[in-house]
Amino acid sequence: MAVEQFLMNTHFTALSITTGQRWVGLHNDQGEAGLGTVDNGNQDNAGEVTLEQLGDLETWQNTESPMQQPDNRMVVISTGALWSWGRNNSGCLGLGDTTQRTSPVQVGTDTDWLEAANTGGCCVAIKTDNTLWTWGEGSAGALGHGNTTSLSSPVQVGTDTDWAHGLPTGINHDFQVAMKNDGGIYYSGSGTGGLSTVSSFTQIGSEEGFKDAIMIGTGVVAFK
Repeated sequence: MAVEQFLMNTHFTALSITTGQRWVGLHNDQGEAGLGTVDNGNQDNAGEVTLEQLGDLETWQNTESPMQQPDNRMVVISTGALWSWGRNNSGCLGLGDTTQRTSPVQVGTDTDWLEAANTGGCCVAIKTDNTLWTWGEGSAGALGHGNTTSLSSPVQVGTDTDWAHGLPTGINHDFQVAMKNDGGIYYSGSGTGGLSTVSSFTQIGSEEGFKDAIMIGTGVVAFK
């Protein structure tokens, strides 16, 4: 079985094989496996992990960040549709409510999503037109809409069309980080490391030309 993508996130494991199937294992106490249940039944008495196929979709390819919040999943499938499931604190699944889901549910009907990552109680996502979208927990202005309002459905951040990448911030929902096409790095929310607290996406310094960046704890590590 050839693997397209293999993910491990603390107590969660998932893989997509080249046919586009998705197989999951381990922790499932919030329905994050997407199997329609809330249990940890896919680990046997000897502690061996048993992978189980998620539904019959064969479009789970090249879709997911390995650093997402472990209690829920936010996945763009190969058709460009966005699906979510698991814990739904502050409406972070983007489904218009705060109800937990134990099976994948499509977020709206759009099929132009490029990437999405659930980060703590928020989600940051990019569409194929390079617009930035956020939703979920809005405390400290983390969603970048100029306020501290929580949102249960995706809302576009401003009107810019030069966003390239949203950075998963692990379980921290107090701030969000995103990168633009010019390699500039922007944040919104609770300031760390000497940054001010802001409610709109603000560039970190003036340096551009970064190729990629990752979150480590509450810090950002960028690469040129």
